[in-house]
Amino acid sequence: MGHGALKKLDEESRALLSSWDDIVRVTVHVLMVAVLVWGASALLRALVHESLHAVLHFAVVTPLWGPLALSGSLVLGGLVRGLLNRRPAWRDAAGDGMDVALGNYHVTYDHEGDDPQPRYALPAFGLAARKGVATLVTLGSGGSGGLESPVVLMGECIGAGWARIMRARSEHELRTYQLAAIAAAVATLLGAPFTAALFAIEVAYGDRIIYRKLAYALLAAIVAYVLNNHLIGAEPLFVITEHARTYTLAEYGVTVLVAVFVSAPIALGFGWLTIRTRRAVERFDPVVRGLVGAGATALVVLALWFGVEMEPGHVLGMGEDIVAALLSGAGDARLGTLWFLLLAILGRMLTTGLTLESGGSAGLLVPSMFFGGMSGAAMASLLSLVGMGGLDPAIFVVAGIASALVAVVGVPMAAIALVLEIFGPAYGPPAVLACGLTYVVTLRFSLYGTQRTSPTPTADEVG
Repeated sequence: MGHGALKKLDEESRALLSSWDDIVRVTVHVLMVAVLVWGASALLRALVHESLHAVLHFAVVTPLWGPLALSGSLVLGGLVRGLLNRRPAWRDAAGDGMDVALGNYHVTYDHEGDDPQPRYALPAFGLAARKGVATLVTLGSGGSGGLESPVVLMGECIGAGWARIMRARSEHELRTYQLAAIAAAVATLLGAPFTAALFAIEVAYGDRIIYRKLAYALLAAIVAYVLNNHLIGAEPLFVITEHARTYTLAEYGVTVLVAVFVSAPIALGFGWLTIRTRRAVERFDPVVRGLVGAGATALVVLALWFGVEMEPGHVLGMGEDIVAALLSGAGDARLGTLWFLLLAILGRMLTTGLTLESGGSAGLLVPSMFFGGMSGAAMASLLSLVGMGGLDPAIFVVAGIASALVAVVGVPMAAIALVLEIFGPAYGPPAVLACGLTYVVTLRFSLYGTQRTSPTPTADEVG
């Protein structure tokens, strides 16, 4: 191919003509990026879990001083993040970080001039460090939200920073490092490498799957998965009883009911309301927002704690353990009752919304899964009360988790893969049905405006 024809190709098409030397070099760099991102994500997860566990454990086992200590921790966390958010360099570290990560990913190349050069994302390692600190302050002090979105931004920044250090030669190479880093970060938390790679592709490109980038994302995700297993012995995110591979028509009908009319609307409505509200209050002083949001969060927690004896862990932190308890049948026996499930959903909506609206650094992904799973369980409880019991409640929960993830982030393939990797292939049929229907129904809704779609396949897609 001549030089003139080569210049007319976009970066993804040129990547198909890469030499074996380039492929080997990029592969080696992807491996190194994956190790770095795994280390940063695993460290943040450990710090957040230890800090949050210490705060919540002290609150529960110390009847007299526990509630005061928890309230003080929340308020102190709100004050610290408010002071940090006053500084311009820290503003991108607030919120869930997904839009910032996608913005950096899609605006990374200077096309001006005869010899365009890669323009590396300027924040890079500095923003990754600030995002980690802000997330630790927010969730470690007792705030409510998820870790997945913050580590997506951290991963993207680490990938961009590595590309700068190693002088990546093209847009394709730069974005490959960024995408691989996102996959490694998500795999570290979920323990599901295929899901993580698909998530990175879908969240970045919407309705496109670029197979060469998917291959590098898979490589990075499996590196994080192996390191999780062999170095820190990470446990599966959820454990569930296996279901028979055959489903009744009633169970398929329940899947549709939960996905389209319950979990997806709840998760999507909460995400939409939270993002719009946060944008509305951004004009207020960050310290005031931090203190008011943290104080209001403490009031919600104390009201539920002393009013109905709902322990703080049901509405604070990441909520993964509550969903795990719901699936395993362990934990609070009231998780099977309708009123308790509805109160837990409402309480976490308030605490997560207040955490994010007051400048906290936390994600919407895990809360959306929490709302989906809990609303599915609530629907199972409601049907049981009206004499329509007998169905496996796990189907409601799994369908709710998968459909909520699709509704909020728009990643149907990753949501199906999550169910297959974590819950097992027997739950595949209802997951496919729930995710497919949810994606069609919510196709025109997107919480993340920088998610890219492309109706025309590129050479990389068909190559």
